[in-house]
Amino acid sequence: MAKATHSDSDVARIIFYVAAILMALYGLGLLLFPQILFNLSNDPGVPGNPGWVRWAGGLLLGNAVAAWLATNNLQSQRPLVVGLATAFTLIALALLYSSLVGDYRGAPLWSWLLILGNAALAAATWWLSTQSRAGPKT
Repeated sequence: MAKATHSDSDVARIIFYVAAILMALYGLGLLLFPQILFNLSNDPGVPGNPGWVRWAGGLLLGNAVAAWLATNNLQSQRPLVVGLATAFTLIALALLYSSLVGDYRGAPLWSWLLILGNAALAAATWWLSTQSRAGPKT
């Protein structure tokens, strides 16, 4: 991010911290307790052996660590911001599509929380990416 004001840096840190915490929580759930997350969804289509999703938990935890560490040097994090923004956007769109076409047959509240949460993180990180390109504030 190019020369951001103190307020912009604070907002960026908050966005990174929120993203890191949410990714870490969901990542830990998938890595250590995938069956619990599947049970929370009430989706009858969950796999009988949830172990195959543990790798996704590791990936989420790795991204959570990257986002948390990015708060220490916000000025050079544009690639991470764009990557996270893209990921959150695609996740929200995939979940929305699954809900609208009837692929997801679980608890609607769980689905919509994930859709709205990822959409909010997508909007925040895309906004952050525009701030990092805008250059110094005059």
